[in-house]
Amino acid sequence: MTEKPTILVTGYGPWAVAQNNPAAQVAARLAQEQFDCCNLVTAELDVDTNALQDNVNYLLDKHQPDGWIGLGVSRSAVVKPEMVGINWRHFGVPDVTGARLQATPIVANGPAAYNATLPCTEMVETLRANHIPAMLSFSAGTHLCNQLIYVLGHTTNERSIDLRSGFVHIPQSLENISEKCRVDENNASMDLAMSTRAIRLCVQVFAAELAA
Repeated sequence: MTEKPTILVTGYGPWAVAQNNPAAQVAARLAQEQFDCCNLVTAELDVDTNALQDNVNYLLDKHQPDGWIGLGVSRSAVVKPEMVGINWRHFGVPDVTGARLQATPIVANGPAAYNATLPCTEMVETLRANHIPAMLSFSAGTHLCNQLIYVLGHTTNERSIDLRSGFVHIPQSLENISEKCRVDENNASMDLAMSTRAIRLCVQVFAAELAA
């Protein structure tokens, strides 16, 4: 690739687990920065399971990215690039429309799974080298974080798009944990500045691979 790659970073917006979702906050912070390694564009995604496919198509058509990094929040204390998305939606915590799905395929009769095509191993190595806790994850759950990995993989395949994509979970923000006043081992968090630095590094690793 002779020109700088275009990388889209999306962060999920408010929902039941995070009214001030750090995923959207990190994406918004990155939107204010200049990247020499790529053309970075960002967007906030609604936590709406039935609108996700249309939203993905819209963003693909609008930005025509070479790479897509989705962001979401988890209860983990570490940054987790996700390796795979499976063809299931199964969640009791509702999306923003109130939907609660049980054992429902994302795509009827679709493949069982799609592997993410981010340089996940290299991202983890870079984060650890920069003293940011990180690990590979082989289960993105069965909510919309997993759904985005799967939808991106399926859409890329169906539309024959040259797109590398995947998903990175970041920890809950310190602010959200403090507001809940339940700071314990089940409420891990990371400062937004560190989460932003982590995804900045992930973008740089991804851009270098896309440009190679």
